[in-house]
Parts: sequence; structure tokens; C-alpha cells
Amino acid sequence: MSNKKLFEEFDYVIDVRTPKEYSNSHIPNSVNLPVFTNQEHENIGTIYKQESPLKATIMGASIACKNISAILDSIPKNKELQSILNHKNKLLIYCARGGKRSEAMKTILGHIGFRVTKLENGYKGYRNEVVNYFSTPLRHHFISLCGPTGCGKSEIIEILKTSSIDLEKLAKHYGSSFGTMATQHMGNQPSQKMFENTLYEELCNKEKESILFIESESRKLGNLIIPSTLFETYHKGTNVLIQAPMEQRIKRIVNLYQDISETEFFSAMKKIKPYIPKSIFISLEKLWENQEFEEIARILIEKYYDKVYKIAKHSHRILNTNLAETVKELLEIKNLIKAEVPYNGNVQVKSHFANCSKN
Repeated sequence: MSNKKLFEEFDYVIDVRTPKEYSNSHIPNSVNLPVFTNQEHENIGTIYKQESPLKATIMGASIACKNISAILDSIPKNKELQSILNHKNKLLIYCARGGKRSEAMKTILGHIGFRVTKLENGYKGYRNEVVNYFSTPLRHHFISLCGPTGCGKSEIIEILKTSSIDLEKLAKHYGSSFGTMATQHMGNQPSQKMFENTLYEELCNKEKESILFIESESRKLGNLIIPSTLFETYHKGTNVLIQAPMEQRIKRIVNLYQDISETEFFSAMKKIKPYIPKSIFISLEKLWENQEFEEIARILIEKYYDKVYKIAKHSHRILNTNLAETVKELLEIKNLIKAEVPYNGNVQVKSHFANCSKN
């Protein structure tokens, strides 16, 4: 079940695991109200393994009661908590495996009148569904946008966001040697698990769309790897080559990377240094000193990106000189192939709320 459906049933999903666990990966859009701190969780685990499971259980129960009490005590002073822990809301609570932490929170909240449900099998059960989803053939057909750097593919994906998957936004990486610059605008890259979770939710939320647009990214986006089934599916889909005039490409690249620092620029340049002549590298260094960004972009396009980029086999080609016209052409392509693409839109995604215990 996607988050869209999730929030039709529950007003808030509460993750009671530690901040460390939550930071690594969680159900997208869930709220973290930890029952244990990172250190408390570690200490309890150590006592469980090295001393006594009973001692660890008693210690855990004591700390959980204290921390849940502190959460409740802070409600009058915390507007965000007031909006979440409200008797009008339907709450779903989960921990790592649907065990003691979520049960403790559910029991206490339930006894004071909150409408609360526990997710059986917890986050582990949710992750199993994500893994299973990407282990089976995907139901969508993809219109995959390929083409050289700076041709506006990302802008097109953004305009078509109701029927597209934005891999760069989800991965927080632009997909090029300079792709880490995305962290300035979108934050640090998520963990691999969190990337897969958000991909899963995006695909589930758009399960009624038989055809989705996607950018034809390579297998890796920074430190992240695109799930094999998704990667193979969109590369076997309908490939559309997007091209654009050189001046427009230069303008896009300069606009995208205008805030790049000297350290970031030369760090990225080191990655591509083996693939460009030494004379070109020296020229780029001098151009950087003079802040001639447009000329830097031109040289990088002509001497690096266009040379290393391999044009994929494609059935359609669009010269993107006007975004509105390009989007119109893509939607016409979608309509042309829609009737030809078999799609089982009635296949139900297994709900990760099938095993919930309600108060």
C-alpha cells in the first residue's frame, strides 16, 4: 500500500525506533517519536547479550515508560506534537519488528484514549515488501528520456511529475561527475534502503498510470544503485532522444551549477581528468580563474560529455527548443503507445497494513 493510501486510513504514521534507525531509513513521511535514545538502545542490547535478557527487558520497560511519559508531558509546549498526538487522529505505530517498543507506545496511548494501531512485523515487514516489489516484474511501461547533458530532461520530468519518476530528485544527485552539487539544493543522498523506499512509494502512488516518464539514468546515481528491475524495465521501454541547441544547453548547465565552489569544481574535474587532454584541463583551470563559466560549460560539453555519452537506441527524437512544445509531443507519444501496451492495473499491491493490531 502506498503512502497516499496509507494516509487515507491514518492521519499520522509514528516510528518509535531510535533517531539513528530512523535516519538510516524509515517509511516515507512517518514521524519519529523514539521510545529509546541511540545510547539507551545500545546499552539495552549489550545487557541482553552479555548479562541477562530479563535484566535487559526490565531496564527497557522502565526507560520506555520514562521516555513516553516525557513525550506526553511535552505536548502542551510543543505545537507539532499537539497536531500529531490529538484524539481526533488515527495513528499507526511501528518499531523494528512490531515488538516491545511499538507495543509499549500503543498500550499507553490506547489507555488514554488515542485511536492507535500497531503495524505487525514493523519496519522489517515493510522492507520485505519493498524488496519483494523490486524482485518481481514491474507493471508500468516507461517512456525513457535519453540525450546529452543540458537538453532539459530534468525540467521535462518535473513538468510531467504527476506521471513521472524523478530519479535525480529521489537520489539527490544530478547523475553526472558534478552530480554531488545536488546536495546544495536537495540535501545529502539518502541511504540505499531509503532510496528504495521512496522509489517504492512513488511507483505505488502512480500504480494507476500505465505509462510513466523517466530519465534514462545510468545504473548508479552517486552512491546509490537503481534497483535492477526498474533499471532494466525503463531501458527496455520506449526511448525518446531529447536534444537541444548548444546555447540553451550551456545556459542550463551554468544556471544549474552557478553556486559551485572552487573545491567542488576541482574535485569533480579530478574525476574526469583521465578522459580529457591535459591541454583542455589547463584551459579549464585558467577559465575558472577568470570566472568564464559559459566557456567552461561549452568546453565540457564538446570535449567531454558529448564524447563519452553514447546515444541509446531510440524510436523518437525531439529537438527541445520550447519546453511546452516538447511536453506536448511527449504526451502525444504516450497516447500513441498507450493502447498498445498491456497493463494489469488491477493487480493489488500487498498492503503493509494487512497485519495491524488495533487498540
